[in-house]
Amino acid sequence: MLSLNLSCGQGVQTTPAAQTQQADTNSASTDISKDKAWTSFEDWIRKCDPLPPNRKLGMTLPDKSLLPMQDLTEFRAVLDRFFELQLTGPLSDAGKWVNSNKPDATFYDTSRVYFERGGIPFQPFTQKLFLSAESKVLLHGDLHGDVHSLNAWLKHLNDEGMLNGFKIQSPDTHMVFLGDYTDRGAYGVEVMYVLLRLRVENPDNVWMARGNHEDIRLTMEYGFLREANAKYGPEFPIKPLSRIYDFLPVVIYLGHQSNFVQCNHGGVEPGYNPSELLDHRSDIAYQLIGDIKQQTFLSETPGIDSVLGSGAQLAHSNFKDHTPTSPSTPTVLGFMWNDFSLTKGEAQLAIDPGRAWVYGDRLTQLILKQGSSSIHRIRAIMRAHQHSSLPNPMMRRLVHSKGVFRHWQESIPPSQSEQLSSLSGLKLETGNQRPLVDGAVYTFNVAPDSYYGAGNKYDFDTFGILHLDAEFEQWKLEVVNLSNIKW
Repeated sequence: MLSLNLSCGQGVQTTPAAQTQQADTNSASTDISKDKAWTSFEDWIRKCDPLPPNRKLGMTLPDKSLLPMQDLTEFRAVLDRFFELQLTGPLSDAGKWVNSNKPDATFYDTSRVYFERGGIPFQPFTQKLFLSAESKVLLHGDLHGDVHSLNAWLKHLNDEGMLNGFKIQSPDTHMVFLGDYTDRGAYGVEVMYVLLRLRVENPDNVWMARGNHEDIRLTMEYGFLREANAKYGPEFPIKPLSRIYDFLPVVIYLGHQSNFVQCNHGGVEPGYNPSELLDHRSDIAYQLIGDIKQQTFLSETPGIDSVLGSGAQLAHSNFKDHTPTSPSTPTVLGFMWNDFSLTKGEAQLAIDPGRAWVYGDRLTQLILKQGSSSIHRIRAIMRAHQHSSLPNPMMRRLVHSKGVFRHWQESIPPSQSEQLSSLSGLKLETGNQRPLVDGAVYTFNVAPDSYYGAGNKYDFDTFGILHLDAEFEQWKLEVVNLSNIKW
């Protein structure tokens, strides 16, 4: 059996932690003082400023002399700290896992990976995050190697007093990243450094969902592995970084009292029911996905064929009960891959060839209702993923909607020949302050210094601030656009 030492430095625990950690272990207790030698936020921005933007590089890479990290010392240290926090924090506490769906001991063995011969099982998991009524949740979509937009966002948050360097200033402020951090951009390494820096300095307030590009197969195909090798050669710790993806939940259910929103990269996954997770006694809790029972969902849901309509035969022919063995085998994991229709007039279930499933409004809302419990309800979905490098109906709606599009505001399917200017008559949500709509899906745009931004000719970055409240009717989504990106 091939055994890979994924530790990037020293001191990373590789023994199964679930049986050895005390139940009250809290990741916030980790001493961060030993990281004083790490690059300050101001120095990081200064080092990144000379980097040419992706739009000027095209699909090439910057001169190595311009890289803000000339060696991997600090990158490896941040990776090690991330592993340390996962193996000593809430994720290692057996009491925070749903009893019927806990990972086995190999989940905590950081010396092995699932994608090599003799490796460990692929064990995707979900997370519950119970927050206070005063919480503000900052949400951001795909980054795809766009470090300039990420840096500009963090500078804005520093200017607003929400951050001091990399450190969040209020315990009621949380950051949620919705996946796809690398590939198709020249600065995946730098983006991962910033995200992991935020995560380890704010272990109780920064959360990262796993997108479909947090997958070794896609990083090999879409540029990140080539980027890392070109910058640092074979010394770059690609296997440890890929192992980090296994410690990112594929979906985060966050909320207050009985109300939750589902935060993930892709779409829904019929056959997985999070009700036991939502009812868990802990404010932070986890559940191994385990078996996904798609056929069981079809057979045990009364009236499902009438909801599916024209998609009924498609579902019965393709849905299967299965256990994921990778993000895309034996079929794609819906939380990382699936999409949603744009209007109410489209099919409730369709296949986007070469990609994944597309779900309609009534089918999506049925799945959310089934995933709720007698106590807790899933009220909406915050996600990313559904982007194109060329203008299409989805990208036009994202740009027109200032970077956050709410699905199913229209009844008539979109025309492929429409222009961006024609959307003004559709009365789509475009304001900065938006009430949260029960049963809605919100898609966040991809960062602008990317081939998506270049192809669709938008120059603003978008993030959302989800304002929680004691009553769901008072929840609001604030949409913020930033245009001070370095070009």
